Amino acid sequence: MQRGEASSLPGSFVDNARRMFRRFLRRVLPRREHLDARWYLRPFRALLHDPALWAVHRRGVTRALALGVFIAFLPITPLQLPLLAAVTIWWRVNLPVAVVAVFVNNPLTLVQMYYLNYRVGTWLLGREPVGFPDSVSLRLMIEQLARIGAPLFLGALVVGSLAAALAYGVLNGLWRIALLWRFRRRGRRQRERLERL
Repeated sequence: MQRGEASSLPGSFVDNARRMFRRFLRRVLPRREHLDARWYLRPFRALLHDPALWAVHRRGVTRALALGVFIAFLPITPLQLPLLAAVTIWWRVNLPVAVVAVFVNNPLTLVQMYYLNYRVGTWLLGREPVGFPDSVSLRLMIEQLARIGAPLFLGALVVGSLAAALAYGVLNGLWRIALLWRFRRRGRRQRERLERL
């Protein structure tokens, strides 16, 4: 079969879509050089050249997605990226996927995610949610933080774990389905070639 003939086959649409998706990922995902320039990653600069951090295989990508989603739910916004870098390097999973996944927590979703974490935490602890005060003072803010801290962190651990497990399961399942589809298509092609002979 000639290369030009492949465009008439139904599977070529999927191949083109796959190529387009890979090009899109290359454009969107952070590159090694860009990550080398970040101040918070300087201690890890030598470790960032590990090929496992950039390899695209099912185990590394699915674990990176789950890790990024879990850390995104933790209410430690300024520490999320350094923590993510350390754990990603330690686990040797795909760094760009983990970095993109942690940005599930962004300025548009931050309040909703933390509120969900807090509500789940208060429900698990059997507490009533704390209302907004009429006046604001430093002492009152510290008291409020002390009251919402435990439910917020407990909720973050539970919701983050569930979201990470869901992300891992969905991506792992989709990856396996894509592999199964590819193997079946390859088998069909081989049978067609044998029939022609």
